[in-house]
Amino acid sequence: MSKSNLVPAIENAIGALKKVYRDNADESDLYEASLLVLCIDAAREAGGTVLLTKDGSTAATGLHFRRSPGNLWSGNFTYALINFPDTQKQLEIHLGVYVVAGRSKVAHECDVAIIEHREAERSRQAGVHPRSSKLVASIEAKHYSASPGLGVGRSFLGLAQELGDKNCSLVYPSQSSDNLAGLIAPRQSEAFGELLPGTPAAARLRARLDQAIRNWKARI
Repeated sequence: MSKSNLVPAIENAIGALKKVYRDNADESDLYEASLLVLCIDAAREAGGTVLLTKDGSTAATGLHFRRSPGNLWSGNFTYALINFPDTQKQLEIHLGVYVVAGRSKVAHECDVAIIEHREAERSRQAGVHPRSSKLVASIEAKHYSASPGLGVGRSFLGLAQELGDKNCSLVYPSQSSDNLAGLIAPRQSEAFGELLPGTPAAARLRARLDQAIRNWKARI
């Protein structure tokens, strides 16, 4: 999907993009932003209400997302704060933030991350990366015109092992090769090829995220 298609799809769903972001964002950036929209839709289906914000309390007047990896606590970027009427638990949805793995203690970039709000607050206050144990879901996005290769698949599986296999999804707009599909199929992580706004793949990922959020809410 081209930039000229992605921009209106995003803006029609969640509001106007800030001019500096809209002008400079490339198709890969906007593809990730469209996945944030999908996460927001999943959170709403799970009963959440959404505030797009930069400070955690007021609505953002223009949406400005990260275009390169960064620390959650740095920069003046838009994220989604999710509240639920039936619990005091809250979530945040971010683009391009680092999350530290529990086993290796290595920080890994999450293209899209759904994180517990309390953990995001801890990150901001202490200047430390969120812990993978507080990650509800993450998305690795590959805006490729052809199927990602086996090397990408192996790297994704390594990332998923670090961050939590059930939490991770590999997403791309192209059709998947048989080799890539076969590599990931036996794992708990999932791959979603041919995923663009409004496609069946988008509906399947949204349902997966909806259930992950519901499961998180139900945990004591």
